[in-house]
Amino acid sequence: MERREQDDSYRHVLKYTGVFGGVQGLKIIVALVRNKLTAKLLGEAGMGLNKRFLNISEVLNSWTNFGISFYAVQRISELYEEGTDDDLRRFVRVIRTWSVWSALLGAGLCFLLASWLNNYYMPGEIHTLEIMLLSLFVASMPIEAVECSILKGLRQLRTVAFIEVLAALSTFLFTIPVYFLFGLRGIVLSLVLCGWAVALIHLYFSVRIYRYHISLLSSSVIREGWPLIRIGIPYVLAGVAGSMAGGEVFRSLGDDATVGLYSVGYGLMVTYASMVFKAVDADFFPRISSINHDTLRLNHAINQQIDVCVLLMAPILIVFALFMPLVIRVLYTSNFLPAVPMAICAVFYMFFKAVTTPIAYTSLAKGDSWLYLIMECVYDVAFVLLLRYGFDRWGLTGAGVALSAASFFDLLLITSVYGLYYKTRVRAATLRLILPQGLLLAVVVGVCLFASPLWKYPVGALCLLLSGLISWLKIGKR
Repeated sequence: MERREQDDSYRHVLKYTGVFGGVQGLKIIVALVRNKLTAKLLGEAGMGLNKRFLNISEVLNSWTNFGISFYAVQRISELYEEGTDDDLRRFVRVIRTWSVWSALLGAGLCFLLASWLNNYYMPGEIHTLEIMLLSLFVASMPIEAVECSILKGLRQLRTVAFIEVLAALSTFLFTIPVYFLFGLRGIVLSLVLCGWAVALIHLYFSVRIYRYHISLLSSSVIREGWPLIRIGIPYVLAGVAGSMAGGEVFRSLGDDATVGLYSVGYGLMVTYASMVFKAVDADFFPRISSINHDTLRLNHAINQQIDVCVLLMAPILIVFALFMPLVIRVLYTSNFLPAVPMAICAVFYMFFKAVTTPIAYTSLAKGDSWLYLIMECVYDVAFVLLLRYGFDRWGLTGAGVALSAASFFDLLLITSVYGLYYKTRVRAATLRLILPQGLLLAVVVGVCLFASPLWKYPVGALCLLLSGLISWLKIGKR
């Protein structure tokens, strides 16, 4: 019976990792075309400018989102398990009301602080009016996040996956025509159109479950939201710290062209490979939120998720590292080839993250927001220091090394602190999966950086075959 339950649980993890991984695959296909056209229309400097505007939006959203979406998933999951529909309706009304206040506050700050934000994030450039327009994009972010959290908490995972596809298509439709017509001046306009398109898509599906009802001036609804805000303050501060760290990185890199190359290198090893983690966010987090008081079940679920993440992630990273020059030519243009060494050196960023992420969700599932804040701040400081040092010493390649080093530091930090605090353990069977995959990945990184093509591709192909075979056999066994 125990074996059967374990098989069913692994089947569940693989099923939804496959669902969301497949969705991310479709998104990547759309992104292939979008990124290729964007690179041609905007160039390195335009992509760097786009990244700066996104960072400003993320900082403002972090300041004003109150961490509602984090707590909403946890609380809705608990209410869903308890089967209390009236309480669910009431809670949805509360978080929707606060999401609107959050949107208004974020947009207002963006508009009023536009001049200061321009001087801080883009010294020497004049984009004040564009940052004012960016306030409309900032307003869409908490609306989309809360509606998505409602669907995740209610376990509407297939709907969330379908929305991901629609969001990718709408982003393409609202990006390329605007870039074609307006060039660099259309960056903010495309963000606004894409942001509200995605928010409205989420709303369309969520209101079919619970009708949209808010009470902006209701004192009782506002009072009910205050506990949310108190719990969410550490999440807000953690988000601010992370966004500020990203801003400091972009400031350290200098001009828009360098930022554009960094963004491409980071995106290739992080954004595309992170398709495996979509299931962690959409399925794993609500699932462990409902069992967060049972240490044995929680630890079992964490190790299962690590197994799946590592087994799926390792072959993907090997493929990307081996064919990185070709990938950049296909996805972007040859002007972005200087990002190749950085992206290869950053592959361990995602490999270590495959182990860290399932454990890191423990504090969120348990609602220990202050511990989450402390861990995030310690990591952010280490990340900025390592990246500055790496970039100063070895340029963009050093930035890639710093990303991997920061991820390894985070792995040591999370496993040691959470092991003491929550009794989470990476079991021996999981370690036996991590070590050979990590070794094969290290060999591939070495031959990609230092070997000639005569050795690179045969050795890389052998490592890919072994990694894929390990993943296939282990997943099949489970």
